[in-house]
Amino acid sequence: MDATGAEDMSESTSARRPYSTIPPVSALIAFESAARHGSFTQAANELATSQSAISRHVARLEKQLGAPLFERSRTGARLTEGGRRFRDAVVAGLGALEAGAADVATLSSHRQTEVTIACSDEVSHLYLMPRYRALKEALGEHVRVRILVYSHSVSALPAQPPADLVLAWDAGFSTPQHCVLVAREALMPFCSPGYAADHAETLSRPVEEWGGLTFLAFAPPGGGRASWRPWFAVSGRPASKPQYEEFDTYTYALDAAVAGRGLVLGWRHLIGQHVKTGALVAMADDFVETRRRFNAVLTATGRHRPLARACLGFFDEAAHGC
Repeated sequence: MDATGAEDMSESTSARRPYSTIPPVSALIAFESAARHGSFTQAANELATSQSAISRHVARLEKQLGAPLFERSRTGARLTEGGRRFRDAVVAGLGALEAGAADVATLSSHRQTEVTIACSDEVSHLYLMPRYRALKEALGEHVRVRILVYSHSVSALPAQPPADLVLAWDAGFSTPQHCVLVAREALMPFCSPGYAADHAETLSRPVEEWGGLTFLAFAPPGGGRASWRPWFAVSGRPASKPQYEEFDTYTYALDAAVAGRGLVLGWRHLIGQHVKTGALVAMADDFVETRRRFNAVLTATGRHRPLARACLGFFDEAAHGC
């Protein structure tokens, strides 16, 4: 063979369709049924076809494989040694295909009745959970609501599985039809009734004289969420350097306040349960609003899902009740 011929053969081999040696599934199903029953006639009855159709499938398999699969007789068809080995491979292969198809069908079914919401820990516990029952009623009791919790930023969201909707601060990075304003940030200092009683004299004075109190902070002073800076800017700042105790999460800061360890800034849309139960009491007359906004935003995945859009509508309606 010359060089040109060798090159042509190489191109022909590389262009071969993947899995081109695998027989048609219809032939494999016919073979499996015939092998299981030991009869072409019974296989035909099971598959609602003719005995001659089963024979043709098996004959094509034998021709493609280059080996007999059955020893035929008047009483039936018995597998050859090669036929038995091929049967085991076919049963395993068809079983894997069937299991794979079932998994995909189940996944698809779940996605039609499932919505995934991503939010921070404090939003999950303090905002979403008190509204969870109402959300389920709005979406339907058959709908599964999955909640992905992240730490401090949307960028910390796990890659899989994808979220349909994100609840986050200043997340207005989407078009209006894909984003709704859930709440405007509004802050007020709270503390436990015991802490309020122990420091009643100091708390009755102007904020400038609160320097001896402990301020529970979710983030370093002067930055981040639940910073005291915006509240001090409106209400006044202690004359002496404030004493801060910092926490990694807002829920930890709230727990510390309930335990009587100091003052905590309460977000208007998150502090409700603590106030309702009397665990925390307000130390100011009104909330101080900032420029920050808390939004519900559909992800690229959620924009195409009716359930996610219904979920967005729920938060839109809930916002009007805040």
